[in-house]
Amino acid sequence: MPTAPTKAVRAPSQTATFSLAANYDPELVPALAAYPVEEVYGKFPADGISGGRPRYLATPLSEAGLRGYIRLLDRHGIAFNYLLNGACFGNHEWTRAWQKRVTALLARLGEWGVRRVTVSTPFLLELVKRRFPEFKVRVGIYAQVDTPRRARFWEDLGADAITLESFSINRDFRRLEAIRQAVRCGLQLIANHVCLPNCPLQSYHQNGFAHASDGTGTLFIDYCLLRCSRLRLTDPSQFIKSAWIRPEDLATYEAMGYTTFKLLERGIPSAELLRRVKAYSERRFDGNLAELLLSYGFKEPVRKESLWTLRHFWKPRQLSPVRLKPLLELARLQGMLSPLPECPVRIETRRIPTDFLDGFRNRDCAVLDCRTCGYCERIAAQAVSVAPEYRATVLGKYAEMDAAMATGGLWGV
Repeated sequence: MPTAPTKAVRAPSQTATFSLAANYDPELVPALAAYPVEEVYGKFPADGISGGRPRYLATPLSEAGLRGYIRLLDRHGIAFNYLLNGACFGNHEWTRAWQKRVTALLARLGEWGVRRVTVSTPFLLELVKRRFPEFKVRVGIYAQVDTPRRARFWEDLGADAITLESFSINRDFRRLEAIRQAVRCGLQLIANHVCLPNCPLQSYHQNGFAHASDGTGTLFIDYCLLRCSRLRLTDPSQFIKSAWIRPEDLATYEAMGYTTFKLLERGIPSAELLRRVKAYSERRFDGNLAELLLSYGFKEPVRKESLWTLRHFWKPRQLSPVRLKPLLELARLQGMLSPLPECPVRIETRRIPTDFLDGFRNRDCAVLDCRTCGYCERIAAQAVSVAPEYRATVLGKYAEMDAAMATGGLWGV
């Protein structure tokens, strides 16, 4: 079980605070209190309001469980940020039923002591601010705020804080400085993701998540995750191109005025969450950086609902469950369904140059063709490795899945 250190490791001159993903483990909370964790974020597995993760990735959580968890966080000086961050509500937000549902949910959250929510749509921000002015509202990454103009739009609507489109601009220092100068509201960056830069799948992916979390129960196959996971194994330089922030580089962002960092991922084992908080709080991590970035492939199991496969993938009217076996096997091989003895992907921190970020200061990656640059490829060649047998086996399974989906074989058509 994670244990709290005797005192916080943060030096007085360091100002960064962290917004950490929730896994609802009460034994983790005292350990988090020793670090500069300002808030923990999460939501019910199903609340009738779309969110930013599909229903099947949610951690089991009852109403009583959330109330108790919020009280425990409060005793340790940590806030809870409730996510209403779906990118799309299927136009249900214009119905009486949806309006009553979201209003009732916000009222209950207020009774439990919640005073922070995250949204990704402008109408929902206005709704919360007008009906529940006591709430502080953060704009989520799905709003795709990546310019000063977009940041000002949300601030003018009443946003208290904004999570910037970190997947694409974490290494665009000129733009980060311009956004920070343009607004007074809080700004947050996601520090530990492996999403593709300027991801061409992003809009499709976040809308898929929204409709996979709205309670309708429609089968959701995460095509986007399959596609980008395969791309990273095919081209390991993508692990370097992803705009993560190393623990050692937080000071670079603090110097620009960024002092709040979001750490992923919801529902992962407590030991992994604590490892991430510790590394970023101490501004140092020696070892395999992939352990701070990946959302699967852990040595410990991820907690799931009972009858998980039947609840979320037994959809005989939509797809023969037998045909899902290759997909479930692919997930198992990558540690998405069960533990792995070792992480098959390694990003050796000691082989990443200490001046790594300087390589982006005079590069505009949004307009560069990676094939003519080669900066990330050169670093990947010395720092990134993937277990060969794992790579060959998983890529073979991806090829089978691609063929089954594109030709209709997965559905028997």
